[in-house]
Amino acid sequence: MTDKLAALRRANPALPLYSVHDPAFAPYGRVLAIPDAAPLSAALAATEIPAEGNRYLASDPGLEACAALDAPRRAVFGGLDTQSGFCNGRGFTLNALEYHKGSELNYTTTGLVLLLALPEQLRDGALDTAEVAGFWLPPETAVEIFPRTLHFAPCRTDAGGFNCLVVLEKGVNAPLDSVDPAAPGEEKLLWMRGKWLLCHPDSPQAAKGAYVGLRGENLTLKL
Repeated sequence: MTDKLAALRRANPALPLYSVHDPAFAPYGRVLAIPDAAPLSAALAATEIPAEGNRYLASDPGLEACAALDAPRRAVFGGLDTQSGFCNGRGFTLNALEYHKGSELNYTTTGLVLLLALPEQLRDGALDTAEVAGFWLPPETAVEIFPRTLHFAPCRTDAGGFNCLVVLEKGVNAPLDSVDPAAPGEEKLLWMRGKWLLCHPDSPQAAKGAYVGLRGENLTLKL
């Protein structure tokens, strides 16, 4: 166990926290090897971490052009068109969980925590936040998040914030013409293209009209 993970566990005794290298991560995703990650690290480190909050950009030119991503993109997406961008920030609150029906590839140079849940933990479009587990993604580590694994923006693990590569099938997270959180079944969770989302009632997403489906505490990661 790393010193960072041990410190996070001490600060968050009620939140199950693991490393992505722990067997507990296996239902949620897998760790990927990137043999020559230096160019990818440089491209990601060149993206800005905002002074407050989080910023998501679906496609970043420096990341799109990074040849170090060619092999992992092929391994995860099998030749499908993809978009390579980032989610950078200083967030530390769960607020919502989303899922896609394809995989997501993440990588960081700063380290971060992913708050994750499994699709089978959903009950009639709702999830108790007590089911959520945190996973420490160390610097210079890449993971595939499996289809339908519930996730959202990462959490920072120090005051400097986090950077996180986000590779998805092309078009995911683009705006929809309309959304309907009162629709029947899974349709009520559809928030953007290829993005099904349920949020906590106290979240900014709820204020914007997203489907409220998280019950319990709106989790925060303490340092």
